[in-house]
Amino acid sequence: GWQQFSDEEFALCPPLFAVGGDGAMMDIGFQNLSRLMASGKPIRVVVVDTQANSAGGGQACTAGFTGQTAEAVEAGPDYRNKEEWRKELALIAMAHRDVFVMQSSQATPSHLFGNLLKGLQVRRPALFILNAPCPREWGIAQDSSPEAARLALESRAVPNLVFDPGQGTTFSECLDLEGNPALEDAWPVHELVYADDDGEEQKMSLPLTIADWALGEKRFRDHYGELSADFEGLPFHEYLELDPDDRGDVEPFIYTVDAGRRLAKVHVSQELVELAEERQRFWSQLRELAGVEVSGHLRDEVGANVMRKAQQEMAALKAEYEAKFAQLTTQYPQLIARRIAEGLLRAGGNKTVAELLETAENWEGPAFQAPEGLDFGAAPAAEPEPSADAGTDEADAAEAAPEAAEEEDDEDLVREPWIESIRCTACDDCTNLNPKMFAYNEDGLAYIADPHAGTFKELVIAAEKCAPSVIHPGDPLNPDEKGLDKLIPRAEKFN
Repeated sequence: GWQQFSDEEFALCPPLFAVGGDGAMMDIGFQNLSRLMASGKPIRVVVVDTQANSAGGGQACTAGFTGQTAEAVEAGPDYRNKEEWRKELALIAMAHRDVFVMQSSQATPSHLFGNLLKGLQVRRPALFILNAPCPREWGIAQDSSPEAARLALESRAVPNLVFDPGQGTTFSECLDLEGNPALEDAWPVHELVYADDDGEEQKMSLPLTIADWALGEKRFRDHYGELSADFEGLPFHEYLELDPDDRGDVEPFIYTVDAGRRLAKVHVSQELVELAEERQRFWSQLRELAGVEVSGHLRDEVGANVMRKAQQEMAALKAEYEAKFAQLTTQYPQLIARRIAEGLLRAGGNKTVAELLETAENWEGPAFQAPEGLDFGAAPAAEPEPSADAGTDEADAAEAAPEAAEEEDDEDLVREPWIESIRCTACDDCTNLNPKMFAYNEDGLAYIADPHAGTFKELVIAAEKCAPSVIHPGDPLNPDEKGLDKLIPRAEKFN
């Protein structure tokens, strides 16, 4: 069978594809898809994820989002927006444990095609989930699909992910979230450009949230309106940070720009608040599985264990030194007095007390021995006199010292990442990948804003994406980063 094929023979086999929509694959045909993924056979499945109607008779697809409408199933006065959470097919596929899984979109072509080619070569089932904006169902313009896909990615509505069982045995080894902007943050930050009352251009830095993504789509049109005069408004991202008990007197809103480029505020419904919280939980779960984030519960538990162990060690040390100190204060004075008395008696013979005291004041007898078990440290040994040949040896050592120091310095040298800014084409590939690590200077040319604001892997990916090859990753700044054995050779061609 195909299991006996060599790598060369397997590569000659044309891929076997099954293609279907999310309604067919996630709803009516889900059981068949699950059996295929459990078979272990190298069959490739492409799911076109439109989040529209189900293939099972007038229902909203389970791939859809909380609060959305679906034109194909919307009918009658009793129709209600979708209330269920989105079914995450990628997570379900990962639970089969031996399936190559990719979720991507046209928003990141390099991520899409690179991992598509990778998935075609694995000797196991492969599932490709493609977020595909549907102009009719989403209520967007025909030519705005790339922008809609980008907003869905950056708002964490549909994150990029790759699960490759061939990378290891744990989820953190197999799951890769590269391709998502601002991986360490809840949301990436974008700039809102508007005109003030004097017509001057102004900029405001804001997180790109679920509410910002959904605003441009007709399927979420019911969730926006004017702010009530009876309540205080609060930016959507700040509202989410409030405890639910503290939200009673405020309403969430997002900033937007009207046709005259004036700044405006738009009220956001509670259904979108719930959608944002659900998407943030999913984003956090993905990051935990990928080893990017440590859960608060685990952090508290580990911290408590470390503190408990430290307290136990400190208590043991305290008890040990208190015991030694007690031994010193109770035994040593008696020992000193006894040794002095013995020395005086031996030297005094029939002398009077006055004569003995006078002798004690000028006594130069032997040193007293400390009790067994007490260690007060040894006196420093005297330095030997230099020999005649010592000068030559010291001179040789002095000459060798700078050379050794230079060798040590060479070993400690780390090549910092840098960009040949003068050759930058301002293509946005690196700044979209990580806007905290990469930024544009006043001349609109890219540079490394903060080399510690991202991973070495992001530096390597940015260098590989850069058409004029102006990004030089240097050496890893974090020696404990995962996968350095593969990343360093990839980086060398750009250093």
